[in-house]
Amino acid sequence: MRRILATVIFSTLVLVAYGQQSEVREVGSFRGVRVAEGIDVYLKKGDRESVRVEVGGNTELSHIVTEVTGTYLRIHVSDGRFRRNVNARVFVTYRDIDRISASSAGNVYTDGVLKTRSLEIECASAGSVEIEIDVNELEVRVSSAGDVELEGKAEKGEFEVSSAGQIDAYDLQVDILSVEASSAGSAKVYVVKELEARASSAGNIRFRGNPTKSRTDSNTGGSVKKSY
Repeated sequence: MRRILATVIFSTLVLVAYGQQSEVREVGSFRGVRVAEGIDVYLKKGDRESVRVEVGGNTELSHIVTEVTGTYLRIHVSDGRFRRNVNARVFVTYRDIDRISASSAGNVYTDGVLKTRSLEIECASAGSVEIEIDVNELEVRVSSAGDVELEGKAEKGEFEVSSAGQIDAYDLQVDILSVEASSAGSAKVYVVKELEARASSAGNIRFRGNPTKSRTDSNTGGSVKKSY
């Protein structure tokens, strides 16, 4: 998680350099987090849900929306348009969480290990998710240059990556994994027991570990290979 630390330090320096504003906000209960439009979000487990917003530069606190819609905490820019050079960090304290979504260059990180029974991750449009987890069931969908980096452990996983998306999960030990890569999507995974891997249309899968059962399929320029 060195990249997380480097990102936090860089973001802090940027905010300090351009003048920082901070605000604590009350929010309702939520089970998922959805971030977009260049905002950095940091997740931490706690006894009650809360949000702290920090902004700098030309970004105002009023530009950053934090609202609960259904079971999602949505974090985005107020007018719905992507703002260049958004200087905003949002620190989210959650009680329980099972869904994470990042898009439009939004970024999600964790402070500590995210531990839950099941977790769904969606990442697209140059969004990124970089987290440490301990879960029973994991579902990851990445597309359109989204980038997901995972470490920790999962009992069962289902990964789909396409359209130049990337999954880097060499540091995530998965007992049973199904992974599919297409349209120049790439996945790096670590499997302990069972692997089912399918790559097509320039999709690329690299796996580590010594699964006792494995079934792989590659066609139309796709590639599935063991990595050492």
